[in-house]
Order: sequence, then C-alpha cells, then structure tokens
Amino acid sequence: MNPYQEINERVAVVATYRVADSISLCYPAKMRWRSRDISFVELGLRHPTTKGNRMIHVFDVSDGVNDYRLEFDAEALTWTLVSLRGDM
Repeated sequence: MNPYQEINERVAVVATYRVADSISLCYPAKMRWRSRDISFVELGLRHPTTKGNRMIHVFDVSDGVNDYRLEFDAEALTWTLVSLRGDM
C-alpha cells in the first residue's frame, strides 16, 4: 500500500532564501492549501529535474507531522502540491 496520497493541486508558497556555505539556497517556507496555512520545519530533499523542456525543482518538506512533495515549475513560476503523506 502506498502511504502517499496523490494531490496534484496548485498551491501558493512563500519561499525563503538563505546563504549556507557560500551557496544561496531557495526553499519553501510555508504554503496555503485548501484555505490552510502550513509552515514547513524541515527540508528533506531537493532536486532539479525536467518535464519535457521545462525545468522542475522537487522539494520534499515536512511540517513536523505530515510530509509533502512540492514541485516548482521554473518556467511557469508555479508551485504544485504533488503528494502528501500523513493524516489531513
């Protein structure tokens, strides 16, 4: 059984930039999904990939209770909540 729920919905995200070891990092700090504000406390994994010719950045984040997978489309400048693991 897959513990992840497929969501695939566009969401509003507040991104934060910080410098760590002379490298600028951008990561999602919180999102609004279905009229709920969710703040992230942990960034698990971030990796770039492509969908066709589009550059997509995938982020696995957690609010301390649930795990979320977000995708940022670098061309369209949109965020999508791809999946959720936990009880919502």
